[in-house]
Amino acid sequence: MNAVKTFHRRGIVEGFFGPLWSMAHRRRLFAFGATRGMNTYLYAPKDDPYHRKLWRQPYPKTQWRELLRLIRAAQKQQIDFVYGFHPGEGLYFGDDRVVRILLRKARRFYDAGVRTFAVLFDDIPSRLNDPRDRRAFKNSLARAEGTWMTKIIAAQPASWSAVEWWICPSYYSEDVLLERVFGQFEPEFLETLAQYLPPNIPCFWTGPSVVSKSITLAHVRRIAKKMKRPLLLWDNYPVNDLSMRDELHIRPLTGRDPRLPECAYGYLNNPLLQEQLSFLPLATCFDYAHAPAKYRAESSWTKIVRQRFGAEALPHWRSLRNYGSIESVKNFRDKCPNANADLQRNCQSPPHYGRAPIDRNHARVPRPLAQPGRRS
Repeated sequence: MNAVKTFHRRGIVEGFFGPLWSMAHRRRLFAFGATRGMNTYLYAPKDDPYHRKLWRQPYPKTQWRELLRLIRAAQKQQIDFVYGFHPGEGLYFGDDRVVRILLRKARRFYDAGVRTFAVLFDDIPSRLNDPRDRRAFKNSLARAEGTWMTKIIAAQPASWSAVEWWICPSYYSEDVLLERVFGQFEPEFLETLAQYLPPNIPCFWTGPSVVSKSITLAHVRRIAKKMKRPLLLWDNYPVNDLSMRDELHIRPLTGRDPRLPECAYGYLNNPLLQEQLSFLPLATCFDYAHAPAKYRAESSWTKIVRQRFGAEALPHWRSLRNYGSIESVKNFRDKCPNANADLQRNCQSPPHYGRAPIDRNHARVPRPLAQPGRRS
């Protein structure tokens, strides 16, 4: 591949478990990110019921009005608003009526100006649940997911030629954690997916781990060769949901190869839950995504701390970022009464949202719910 300087898609995937960000914060983030090269925002918060649990249902009037305002705010900043569907839990892939339900819901977003949609099959059981699907798709979840995307594109209105569809496959990392939680995946999942997925459908991948310490060009090139599709990197930094909920990821982004745009179509970060503090690490993510070859982690981080809190706050933030947990932050705050007031306001632990942590460092995969019954 020819060397390229930046990713085509750069921005945020709001894909965490837990309390939803406020609409006001999302709009602030659009303005903040647009000045740093952000051009894409994927709306996929796991705890929005109409995104996941109740995905087949249209948004009620109040929530829909709020989403319309958010879409317009993104458009004003020239950010592509991408809506994500999370249909995998209990899905009977053989039911064409469900495809029509999805497209009917997508139509509402299309009429509001949305031209990119994502179908997300992450964090569901690794095997087909419905016996009819097991027969029809030769017991292959990869085949079912690829075929389902083909059905969506075949059934969409002819006038939607400019619409772009993305997919997050259930197998989105080589991390053994996925199989420990969701069961053993079929051999050659990605190759089978590529066989049945429509051409040119961008595919998500989180790297060598669910939460990757580093992502190299060699790794991305190898995965892209298997998928044979444009690759979208879903980077789970600086997110701190699930088993990471007591951690505070405010360090600069590191460990990302500056040559990744050579093999990756897009690079999106799953953000920190704390709204105000999220600006610190995200600024460094945006700087990397916009100009990977020129990115300097410490310079980027120092610049954003100075901009938001002033140069005099730098020593406090340099000390704070080494603590790494909400509890340690509170201890630091108590020992440093002169710490910046924003620190005292913003270092709050998000409420517990009822999901058991997994005994693994930096794991963010939820335990699967009980196997759902057959749905038609």
